[in-house]
Amino acid sequence: MHPAETYRRRAQRAKRFFENARNPEAKRLAGIAAQRWRELAELAQRQETEGPPIPIRFRAASEAVHYARDHKFALYWKGTHAFAKRQRELGDRFVVRPVFTRKGATHVALVPLDEQEKAGGKEP
Repeated sequence: MHPAETYRRRAQRAKRFFENARNPEAKRLAGIAAQRWRELAELAQRQETEGPPIPIRFRAASEAVHYARDHKFALYWKGTHAFAKRQRELGDRFVVRPVFTRKGATHVALVPLDEQEKAGGKEP
């Protein structure tokens, strides 16, 4: 069972407990629990529809390139004109991650291809 479904069921169970509680303190706590389970269900649902999260860092340049290709991201290396341009255009939707290459550490930007098209760019 998916996490979103599990959280949704727990929220329903907490809501039933809230409705049947006789003690005011138990009712208050059940209401808080139901609200938190609903929030977790919404978060899990959002994460399922958005896909897997982008890794925190890449161990090699080839890993970053393969990830971008497999998950339909445009890839921009720090220090290039395209990197600076997309950073200005996309603002907070611009995801930068560290990459460890044989020459040292650098950064790479990953932009979903649909976001890139909205900004008016072409695939690098």
